[in-house]
Amino acid sequence: MVPRAHQAEVDDSSAAVGARVADALIRELRARGNALATDPVVAAQLRTQVHTVLRRTSERLGSVADPARTETDATRTTSDGADVGRARARQNIHPADSLLAATLLFDIALTELAGAGRDPAQVARALNASIMGEVVPASLTYVDVLIERLAVAHTEERLGISRELHDRVAHGIAAGIQRIHLSRLGDGPGSERIDEALRLLDSALDETRSLALDLRHSVGDKHLDEAIHDYVADLSPDPPTVEANSYGAARSLPTGVQEEAFIIVREVVHNARRHSRGGQIRLDSHWLVDRLIISVSDDGIGFERDRIRPGALGLIAAQERAELIGAELTIDSTPGTGTTVTLTISQPGGRA
Repeated sequence: MVPRAHQAEVDDSSAAVGARVADALIRELRARGNALATDPVVAAQLRTQVHTVLRRTSERLGSVADPARTETDATRTTSDGADVGRARARQNIHPADSLLAATLLFDIALTELAGAGRDPAQVARALNASIMGEVVPASLTYVDVLIERLAVAHTEERLGISRELHDRVAHGIAAGIQRIHLSRLGDGPGSERIDEALRLLDSALDETRSLALDLRHSVGDKHLDEAIHDYVADLSPDPPTVEANSYGAARSLPTGVQEEAFIIVREVVHNARRHSRGGQIRLDSHWLVDRLIISVSDDGIGFERDRIRPGALGLIAAQERAELIGAELTIDSTPGTGTTVTLTISQPGGRA
């Protein structure tokens, strides 16, 4: 155990070093117009980060001999870095500003710490590890916040398109159908062509309403499993019917992954309902320890994999979406035996 008086001297000395390093860093950043130094609130956060980095560096070099304090700080480092990342994203601070600060901090702190008779290489390794201990969790949460923003923007855009389809396109089609009905009251020449036009318009109206309903669904604050079941419950009872099943303990995935996975599943189900000519679609979600597997199977006509049939472009778009979230989408189909589309998301993690 370090004597209390000696520990106080160590703490005072560390605080003085931290203040000098933080002052020098902020001066350098301010001279470059860096956002981390121009805003007083952000600059105060940066000072706290500098002290944390230097304290962690001292621990790695063996300057702090209080095991309880070291253990507490180790547990807090990741969460503190994550909080910083969220704050930087919400303050709209570009990652380049943070990376420049990390680079300057390394140079300034290395000069300060290596002058006390320590091995410069050892100090450099400890300092780099401490800086990375702040930068890595901050970067990950920064990305998470941006993905959440993107998912929210996509949801709002889909809702806007849904309203446009329902309020303008569907309304226009319905008005056209009404006028055709009125025009054929006389049952004069060309009534067969009018009947055909009515069938086409009725089909277009149903499709438009279906698309508007699809676009209104999203994951939001729910689990992916809940969103899928809600979506299936709102589908028309007309064949092919859709049955949704879930196996294993469902959990939340990162926001961007959940939303993209839901869009993929929705597109695959929509594609099967429109083109499979089957009677039933089965949607199974298997929540495993290290991955999530969602399969959509129909008992329809199937198709040759080397031929692009009408509607297959939707499956191609689904494959591209899967690649964006690091997932895999496989399509198994043979003419006459139906189609199975499987989405596999590896190591989904998330929270219960």
